[in-house]
Amino acid sequence: MLGKWLIWDEAALASRVGIENWLDPIRYHAAKIPFRIEMCPLASDSIAAVLAAMKGKSARALVLDLDNTLWGGVIGDDGLAGIRLGQNSPEGEAFVAFQNFILSLRDRGVVLAVCSKNTDEIAREPFRNHSEMVLKESHIAVFQANWNDKATNIRSIAETLGLGPESLVFVDDNPAERERVRQELPMVSTIEVGEDPSFFIERISQSGLFDHLPLNTEDISRAESYGGRAAAAEVRAKIGNYSDYLSSLEMRMTIKPFDGAGRSRVTQLINKSNQFNLTTKRYGEQDVQRIEEDPDQLAWQVRLEDKFAQHGMIGVIIVRKDGAAWTIDTWLQSCRVLERGVEQAVMDALFDTARRARASTVHARYVPTDRNGMVSQFFPAFGFDIVERCDDGSITYSQEVDQYAPHTTFIDVSIAG
Repeated sequence: MLGKWLIWDEAALASRVGIENWLDPIRYHAAKIPFRIEMCPLASDSIAAVLAAMKGKSARALVLDLDNTLWGGVIGDDGLAGIRLGQNSPEGEAFVAFQNFILSLRDRGVVLAVCSKNTDEIAREPFRNHSEMVLKESHIAVFQANWNDKATNIRSIAETLGLGPESLVFVDDNPAERERVRQELPMVSTIEVGEDPSFFIERISQSGLFDHLPLNTEDISRAESYGGRAAAAEVRAKIGNYSDYLSSLEMRMTIKPFDGAGRSRVTQLINKSNQFNLTTKRYGEQDVQRIEEDPDQLAWQVRLEDKFAQHGMIGVIIVRKDGAAWTIDTWLQSCRVLERGVEQAVMDALFDTARRARASTVHARYVPTDRNGMVSQFFPAFGFDIVERCDDGSITYSQEVDQYAPHTTFIDVSIAG
């Protein structure tokens, strides 16, 4: 099978700085260096962005200020009629163009959040009542408008979305706010957009933070999924009984074997999931296809939807079948659906499948990393017994199929294939 080529567009970068600034004919003829030495940092940054996109390291959420970021002026002081937004001025047109750009990012799966020092009701007024607003409240997954420190609010946004700070990008016209967030949350990507909205699109685009390779349907639906997560969090806050809350979500899970349609997303999850990942094994797309075609391996892609959103593929399970002994090779899940009974429903399905296939034992292994401590007790919680503790910190487990006790969940599970 032929490998895949990844193309870096040097010409586009050269056109940005000017071809005369980019080329150094003397060094090209002397050492075949394709650009000036002074351009190395710019080229390195561009290539790193392409590699990060290929490895699924793109940013997932854009956190936005409001005043002088989405519109000109201060909504609390200038009022709805006083803010500058729309076709009546160059500045107003720039803000409309920026909002259209933001909406295009959302259409590609980027989750949108608002972080503004403002009164909540006043901050929402342009979204609800200004005729030139491109962005609407429904596009915003988390809306934080209060008088708290912005770093505190961004932490809250990350927690609500179930994302690490490294997945967030912060945009604010105020340099003092940018510096504060950069000091408090260095893992958040804070872009120096400046104060002129005419440059906002260019500076965000050139950051490469939202480049994504490959872009699949699961990525595109991510914004809706995280918006659904935020809506579910609001419901949870209102419903005191947790079982009632889970039941109210009307969750539906689909489990089916790996296939060509889901292969790129399976590969993406395998290579970027770190926290809820029991072994952190990495497989390329060709490896995934080999596993997919191997009759001695059970390979599941797990999807979830609820009444708020379709969350897409949220889990990958790979199990090696060696007669009556099955071994869990890979178990990973998206953190955006934690505490919903997903892992219980999948484990029930796995043991039911093993029982029907006349397997007697399921083996498993936990390999600790600096990121997956949250699942250190995953297998003991399901009744697995420790078989061996290794010097590298990994632990081998086993569970007899006929001794496994199913769990009560609130998910309607469908298994295909």
